[in-house]
Amino acid sequence: MCKNAASSTTQNSERQKLFDEWAETYDQDLQDGDSFPFIGYDAVLSLMLEMGAVRENHIVLDLGIGTGNFARRFPIPGAQIWGVDFSQAMLDKAQDALPGAHLIQADLSVGDWMAGLCQRFDGIFSAYTFHEFPDEDKIDLIMKLAEKCLIQGGCIVIGDISFNSSDQLAWANRQFRDLWDDEEYYWCAEPLTDRLRKFGLRVEYKQVSVCAGVYRIQVAQNDQ
Repeated sequence: MCKNAASSTTQNSERQKLFDEWAETYDQDLQDGDSFPFIGYDAVLSLMLEMGAVRENHIVLDLGIGTGNFARRFPIPGAQIWGVDFSQAMLDKAQDALPGAHLIQADLSVGDWMAGLCQRFDGIFSAYTFHEFPDEDKIDLIMKLAEKCLIQGGCIVIGDISFNSSDQLAWANRQFRDLWDDEEYYWCAEPLTDRLRKFGLRVEYKQVSVCAGVYRIQVAQNDQ
């Protein structure tokens, strides 16, 4: 048990170092590239904004905010934006891009980082982050966000590497084998949407490209 914990800590540290080093070229790399896993990247972010419907008085949370690449698109001042990322180098870039934003360095999979948020949000967004977590952890994190961080009627919008079905995921695995990361946990909408609905969530999913899609998640309201 201790050995597994130590191994996980080492892996997280190595991944954090990777993203710290990537921070300098991250925005340019995304702008220049349209290969797996970022095929349709700009269209994913645009659909996230559309499905999230952020208004001028909204306060939003961006999980895995990175350099602020997505959060810069919000039609609200930086002071209404909260962001969490585990890379301090990424957050430094985000702070420059989003003056006034409330940024927190934390690993989404470790500790009670939600306690530091101090409030609930009209919208919670995450772009290309949840694929770092196994499906059980995805569901657990979404449930906690819906319970602890979302206002009544608010929504969670997630854009990520995702496929409609297990058949499409298997096809993509063969098609992009040289670029596929076996240590990541790409979404498969067909089982995951049903599982989330069983927990009382309303889930809408739209496939954007051959390897990416957007989820809009809300707490189902009692009609009575």
